[in-house]
Amino acid sequence: MAAAQDAPAAPFAVSVRGLSRSFGPVRALSDVSFDVRPGEITALLGENGAGKSTLLKILAGLQPPSDGTVTVFGERVSTYSPSALLDRYGVAIVPQELSLLPDRSVAENVLSGVEPGNRWFPSRRRMVERTRELLAELDLALDPCAPVRTLDLATQQLVVVARSIARGCRVLILDEPTAMLTPAEAERLFALMDRLKAAGTTMLYVSHRMPEVFRLADRIEVLRDGSHVASWRGTETTPDRAVAAMVGRELGGFDRRAAHRTDPATAPALRVRGLSGRRHRDVSFELRPGEILGVAGLPDSGRVELLHNVFGGERGTGGTVELLGRPYERRDPIASVGRRLAFVPGERRAQGLLSTMSVGENVGVLTAKAFSRFGLIRRGAFDRRAAEQAERLRVKTATLDQPITSLSGGNQQKAVLGRWLAIDPGVLILDEPTRGVDVGAKAEIYEQLFALADRGLALLCSSSDLPELLTLTDRIAVMSEGRLVEVVDAASATEESLMALATGAAVAPTR
Repeated sequence: MAAAQDAPAAPFAVSVRGLSRSFGPVRALSDVSFDVRPGEITALLGENGAGKSTLLKILAGLQPPSDGTVTVFGERVSTYSPSALLDRYGVAIVPQELSLLPDRSVAENVLSGVEPGNRWFPSRRRMVERTRELLAELDLALDPCAPVRTLDLATQQLVVVARSIARGCRVLILDEPTAMLTPAEAERLFALMDRLKAAGTTMLYVSHRMPEVFRLADRIEVLRDGSHVASWRGTETTPDRAVAAMVGRELGGFDRRAAHRTDPATAPALRVRGLSGRRHRDVSFELRPGEILGVAGLPDSGRVELLHNVFGGERGTGGTVELLGRPYERRDPIASVGRRLAFVPGERRAQGLLSTMSVGENVGVLTAKAFSRFGLIRRGAFDRRAAEQAERLRVKTATLDQPITSLSGGNQQKAVLGRWLAIDPGVLILDEPTRGVDVGAKAEIYEQLFALADRGLALLCSSSDLPELLTLTDRIAVMSEGRLVEVVDAASATEESLMALATGAAVAPTR
């Protein structure tokens, strides 16, 4: 009995002590300490810029700490490299940017580095057999011979997880894994996480989405401004308390926008009739000044392509658009700027940011012509206008001259929004307005959009986040298989009713 009482406690899966990391004068992490228990899912929360990315890079071996220690199952990490952390300590990461070989098969990706057979001549038959066995253990119905490029993003994530398990992963880090997934795709990932947890795998989970954090996490650790500020068991706290710890203040939650009733006699700011194009056909709707109209639908519903067609980013095949009381026939992005039609795209990095330019240049680029003479920009006036826009949107930046890529995701998004507001738009189109944005920046963006609508701007907003649409909008147009099936009042809609319409499970009433 005494021997049992004296038995040493099992080591933590991961133990972080006094971890700090500096980049020149900037201190990204400061004396961070916390423990991750084996076989549990620990959520790591924090605003963009809180130090999460730096911490994950250290735990994944991508960079060493300046001070402090990391211990994995009782063994102190002495070598920081991805191969050392995985092969020696069993720590792997599923990053936001997936590192797969798209032209190779699932089997070749899953067993990369641990191929059966000779190093120079791996056995493809045994590779397929081993992959099939591993996928069966994980309950994943995938063809080991399928090229990875033929898989959707959610399935590619599952391949990365399987690859980590194949190499002996005991601690799996997932960095914003659902940012680009539909609710159904996210559920597939959650089901796999449940199976991994049941098998004893420890997971560190990073997400801005509170519902999934509280659905998954056994424990919650919070970073703010590079420091560890809170730790709870998942059942010991609430989303509001977690958010308050992240941002250092009470946000009071995201209240649904008070219904905005426009006078039917008011001329629409945007009128779309029979619009057709890639993945959408015969779409009609009206948007009035001061209104926020949401667009919901599955990824293949045509909702994103519809926005690009209205803006002129891609050529349609039929239908008409009337903008601010005038027909808008030959649509293209340059013409849209002149017609005061603004568009904040959903793919911020690929379509929104001018990644080689500064913060000020990103904010002010659309109004540069107004500050030019004989081909030369009056830099002082240009910079002052950009500074005014950045301040209006509360873009947190040390200077407007720093690279736009150095900002957090939330501040990048606010900078892109500020760029389009600089043209004094009459209609603002937004696709995924808060994708990859932390809760503090999300609250600020919501406040800005509400204020813009209250001042009479017409907003057309598409999002895969149904709670966001229910919070932001007055009405929601639901797309399914390329058609607009119904426009519903946001105040009376639910996630379930929107999903039923989007999937065809509900029959839309006759309009």
